[in-house]
Amino acid sequence: MKSRIGAIALILAFGALSATMPDRYRIAPVLVYADVGIMIVAMLVAATAAPASSLRRIEHAVMLAAVTVAFIINALSLFDILDALMYHPATLKPLPLFFTSASIWTANICVFTLLYWLIDRGGPDARAAGTGAYPDFDFPAMSDASKVPPNWQPGIIDYFFIGFTANTAFGPTEAMPLTERAKLLVILQSLVSLITIVVVAARAIGATG
Repeated sequence: MKSRIGAIALILAFGALSATMPDRYRIAPVLVYADVGIMIVAMLVAATAAPASSLRRIEHAVMLAAVTVAFIINALSLFDILDALMYHPATLKPLPLFFTSASIWTANICVFTLLYWLIDRGGPDARAAGTGAYPDFDFPAMSDASKVPPNWQPGIIDYFFIGFTANTAFGPTEAMPLTERAKLLVILQSLVSLITIVVVAARAIGATG
């Protein structure tokens, strides 16, 4: 339940960050973000209220698809800025560029937190039921049961921590990725963060000087 509340908060945060971007950098109209966000939140609430296995499976598939689309939207916003920096730098204003880069960077945390939460051992429901296969992330608590409550499972905050540290340290600092897909996702997140900070935010700060 707590994890789904956290997931809803991340979805709303992503929608707010994307919707408040300047029109110059926003890939889709505000209504598109609002409609998609409402649909996903409604699916999460419905699955929480009626925990039928079939509904949970649909929820998981819809969430994965939606988060993938969210990543593509965020990446397209970044590529649009990079294109403008290379070919039309005079059209970019420093302050909107800085706030847009901050939005892209923060949205990157939201997207990958949700991805990690959705893929690790098959998702939150598979983890809770103990039906998940091998873990995608090796949390320190998994190797020392004396440091956590009985039947401990990672929650949304644990995955948020992975997402935040991958964005700031450009790699894992606590839970190490074990599977190929987890490693590739961490690499991809770190790459987006690095480009956003080094190229976009640095260009915006330098232009204000």
